[in-house]
Amino acid sequence: MWKQKGQGIVEYALILAFVVGVGGVLYSNTSGSLVNSIRSVFSNVNELLASKPVVTEEKDIIERLREGRYEGLAEVLKGKPASRMTIASDSAAGQELARKLNIQTPEGDGWFVDLHTDGVYVITYYAAAANKLTYSALKKDYANNTSKYYQPENDKYTRYPTKVSIYEGLYNGTGNQLYLNQTTGHVGPSADGSGMSIYPGSCEP
Repeated sequence: MWKQKGQGIVEYALILAFVVGVGGVLYSNTSGSLVNSIRSVFSNVNELLASKPVVTEEKDIIERLREGRYEGLAEVLKGKPASRMTIASDSAAGQELARKLNIQTPEGDGWFVDLHTDGVYVITYYAAAANKLTYSALKKDYANNTSKYYQPENDKYTRYPTKVSIYEGLYNGTGNQLYLNQTTGHVGPSADGSGMSIYPGSCEP
């Protein structure tokens, strides 16, 4: 039995050596679509091995999004944008950012990153459990009942009529943490006016 196991291990080692050898020869080549495909696989493997572990908790996700900007892990978050930039977790850009930073947002939750032109960086995390309402249900209600929510162009709604519980991470232009805690936020239009966003703040009437 031990002899058979030893023989099996040797066979697997020889197969692995052969595959690595073939991959090395192809990888060293300079042309061909097959070579480019193999190089892409090696690159993705290296990226995966170098990536940080998966995060799923509110504060851990906020910290990972902070690292994405201030540790240079996400190109889209670098520098100061020409105009205010908001990325939602369920947008194409947000999903790509989550993939890049190894973030797994729990079902029913959502987050936003809000990067200002002066470099101020705001991360807002919405947890379904804290609000007794899923993020998708909140978005649907906002679309159907916009008048319930903050509307900056309407003097009647200069205050925040509908509030939510959020986790907030706030950082200045140089990356110093100004605030990180559970707080009250409000729902209103996104910076580009294309949909809904969640912002820190609980201005009372």
